[in-house]
Amino acid sequence: MKHILRLFAILLFLAGCFVLIKLSTENSQLSTEINRLEAELGTMPIGDIDRVHIVEIANPDVPPEVASQVERVWQFRCFLPRGYDFVEYVGSGRVTQDRIYLLGGNSTRWTMPQTEPIQKLLTICLRKKRDRFRLDYSFGRSSGSSGLPELKSESKDLVVRKLASSHEGPRSFSQETILPLLRIYDPNSAQQTQIQDQKATTYAGCQIMLSPKSREQVFRQLQQGETPRDFDPSWLATEAGDE
Repeated sequence: MKHILRLFAILLFLAGCFVLIKLSTENSQLSTEINRLEAELGTMPIGDIDRVHIVEIANPDVPPEVASQVERVWQFRCFLPRGYDFVEYVGSGRVTQDRIYLLGGNSTRWTMPQTEPIQKLLTICLRKKRDRFRLDYSFGRSSGSSGLPELKSESKDLVVRKLASSHEGPRSFSQETILPLLRIYDPNSAQQTQIQDQKATTYAGCQIMLSPKSREQVFRQLQQGETPRDFDPSWLATEAGDE
């Protein structure tokens, strides 16, 4: 009887060791998979579910048949809180280096506030079309394309300013903040432009932004180069910097 109990104990111990080794292996594989996904999709911890969270994906996953047709691709994961009421703007023409001024045309897409928090993938592609660049973009289920008549495809030294950078990690913002997601311009296309009562340097370029509907009037004034009365600088998010 003692031998049987001892044998049973040994078998139970061995079975326990096997389970521990199996769990350890699975955890290691899971950790590897998590690290891979974080490297591809970016880590975006959601601390405050009432704020907008944005992180840039360092290595966008673009199908080869698409990658062969575009010059540059940027991707961002965006967490949009419940009830977030905003407008998408895509503009092209003459832009400034560090403001949201735009002299040109823009397209606007209104959205309905979501009843639950959601995450959306923003993909922006820059491609050449004859002697000019063109911008293709998708944001969740919506998509669009915009010609860039001012931006010549021969431009080689484009400056890219982003709201979030993969090197600096995720950022979060109040729902009442205007978000300049991406601005692209050619530094060699500088021109002196009269903006309101002062001169400023503008460049051929484009920009993609999100603006709360509550800030729509402020946003339009800023795009025209005006400083709204009682304007608070915190209403406009600062960019992460140049790429």
